[in-house]
Amino acid sequence: MLDEAHVLDTNENYRGLSYGDLITMWQKWLMSDNPDRTNYGDILFLRGSIGHHANKSVYLRASVRIEQGTAILVPIVTTHYNLGEKYEGSIIKNVFSLKKAVKAHVDAAGPFWATLEKFQKPSIVLRLVKNIQSFRVESQPFELDISDKNPFLCKMDIPLTPGIYTALVSGYFILLRDLPACSYRLRFGGYGMNRFYTDSVYKIKVTERETNPWDISGFRFTANHSILRKKKPCR
Repeated sequence: MLDEAHVLDTNENYRGLSYGDLITMWQKWLMSDNPDRTNYGDILFLRGSIGHHANKSVYLRASVRIEQGTAILVPIVTTHYNLGEKYEGSIIKNVFSLKKAVKAHVDAAGPFWATLEKFQKPSIVLRLVKNIQSFRVESQPFELDISDKNPFLCKMDIPLTPGIYTALVSGYFILLRDLPACSYRLRFGGYGMNRFYTDSVYKIKVTERETNPWDISGFRFTANHSILRKKKPCR
């Protein structure tokens, strides 16, 4: 199993953001006009094999390069609904019905998988966590803007209509952090309601972080360094 130091627990925050905050950001990114621009600040957002939900022979394969210190949000199996959508023949009219629809879909999900392979000799494949089910998280209702340029509008189980909605997202998510500089193969996916299937393989190269030339602190730092750089007088 991957060292727990590299996994954000569900009761922790990442730079002030809870899992609920993170998956809200992720869903907004997924429904934007350019979701395959994977870097979202200091977080790398991944996605499943959208458009092939019932085909077990199709994988999403992608390669990305990130700097050390960039977190990685892994969406193993997810679902979201909007107010005004239909669920089981009825319109979702309130937050209670919205939560009920999302819960039913997440309850039906499984089994799952999430592994990380480090490219070294010998190669080692590690499970991300001991129990994926303990990483079930849910957002608060939020405003979701579905772009008319989103490439996945017609690839979901139910085609999406562009617009602004009150939405809810839930599922199984894992945030990885502080992975050492190296090349990895990350694979994740699972089954869901109504023959839903997703499987993704990402090759991720984590490069060493660039040093800050203005930060001169460290083991070579002495009091004499304080006079090495003369500051301009204030005017």
